[in-house]
Amino acid sequence: MSHPDTPTIEPHESHPSQGHIPLDAVWVYGGFFILCLFELLAILVLNDFKFIYTMDDPYIHLAVAEEMMRGHYGVNGSEFCAPCSSPIWPFLIAPLARTPVGDLFPLVLNLVFGFLTCLVVLRGLRRAFPDDGSQSARAAMASVILLGCNVVGLVFTGMEHNLQVLAAVLLVDGMLRFSATGKVGKWLVLAAVAGPLVRYENLALTAAACGLLFLKDRKALAFGVGCAAVAGLAAFSGFLALLGLPLMPSSIIAKSHLTTGGSRLGGIADAIGQTFTGNRGVLLLLMVTALGWLSVRRGSEKTKHAALCLAGAGVLHVCFGAYGWYNRYECYVFASLLYAIFVLAGGFASGLVRRWTGGEILVTAVLGLVISYPYVAGMFTVPLAANNIYEQQFQMHRFVTGWWKKPVAVNDLGWVTYRNDAYVLDLWGLASHDALNFRMAKKDPSWMTRVAEKHDAELAIVYESWVPGRQIGWIKVGQLHLSRERVTPASPVVAFFATSPSAVDEIDRQLVDFRKTLPPGVVLEARSDREKKTPRAGG
Repeated sequence: MSHPDTPTIEPHESHPSQGHIPLDAVWVYGGFFILCLFELLAILVLNDFKFIYTMDDPYIHLAVAEEMMRGHYGVNGSEFCAPCSSPIWPFLIAPLARTPVGDLFPLVLNLVFGFLTCLVVLRGLRRAFPDDGSQSARAAMASVILLGCNVVGLVFTGMEHNLQVLAAVLLVDGMLRFSATGKVGKWLVLAAVAGPLVRYENLALTAAACGLLFLKDRKALAFGVGCAAVAGLAAFSGFLALLGLPLMPSSIIAKSHLTTGGSRLGGIADAIGQTFTGNRGVLLLLMVTALGWLSVRRGSEKTKHAALCLAGAGVLHVCFGAYGWYNRYECYVFASLLYAIFVLAGGFASGLVRRWTGGEILVTAVLGLVISYPYVAGMFTVPLAANNIYEQQFQMHRFVTGWWKKPVAVNDLGWVTYRNDAYVLDLWGLASHDALNFRMAKKDPSWMTRVAEKHDAELAIVYESWVPGRQIGWIKVGQLHLSRERVTPASPVVAFFATSPSAVDEIDRQLVDFRKTLPPGVVLEARSDREKKTPRAGG
């Protein structure tokens, strides 16, 4: 007979009795789609019924996917580059990238992946808390997990993060089932091998899964899964090497603590410092502590290894991971650890949950608000963030494709390069390894003049806080202002520079004409306005 405290993760899933409304399913699945619908409608209303993502980054993936359908890898047809952090995401969205609805395909995928995450989470909670009387409690706990990993907000970023969260939750679910039954499920193996191809950070969870298999005396399988995961990333690095590119995507080189923090140890120290000084990092440490306690508490023999290995995955994120960037980077580890904590708690708290009243559910709701506050607050900014991209990056795209139609230099790659056949010079370096090397070496900014001349880019559309155009001899011809509060762009104002005096009049003339087509409230100042003193808004 098992000890009464022994956690048991039942292999079967409970279902509400016939004739009963499945409150947990209505709350979780219905809540997800209703929140997504509200966000979508608000975005369309603010953006003249054009759907735009909350960041400019997804349009980098779309631009790469568009080129892939032409048999090329990069954003400019004349050169290769690897600006996407995810090895696999551009391949997933490529089939429709050149169609009229190509930019909507990532939205559809993210809705599907978000729903599947809800499905996995609720089914796991039903196994851990199988009593019909636990429906309200399961709904509350699922809400904490799903809001705590920003599953709604990630839908509208247009990138791979909801797939990353799904892979993470599937892997943890497989680990917990394996701990309870001794059977290795196919989803555990698939998520462990393919997860890092979605985003490199999932290697932390793959390591946790391999550690569990090893500790449970499945050493050959642990070795095989680990080798397969590494082989997948090695194959992608080999693909990049064949194109003459670095072994890692430029976006990772540009952002990783290991490449931007000086020495490797300095980068790790920087990551750990961010953990201890930010609320997301402190919360992650609390989750790691909770899993550590679950691994040593009395009666945890079956699941202690899973809890310990997942705590280790959290520690790996502390040492190598990042936080933020519009509530994205930590979501996979939050989803994993929160899901594991709640399911493992079912082994000793299922009886308590059966007797939950409104008070206990309220306490859980408050806990959920503490955990998910940045993401809940961020959900209110989703429409405004999308409107920022509509008023800034999308208008830049319209100008360079509808008026300029020649090479252009930018420091914010995305919409400007998507559905644009002209050359786009990326001064930030995601699409130009030379520019990235110059920038990271903190060279004199005059290098920007040389690379602009090399690529015949007589127009530069940049943030002055990033690119000191006037300092390097460029001539400012105009600037575009957002009409509303800034959320995701780096600056509310983007400047238009002529990189050579001969282009000033042409750019000014085109800006004045382009201004007539801008959305209401968006202000575009042109150089000629300073003579007339009449800056004007669009509309």
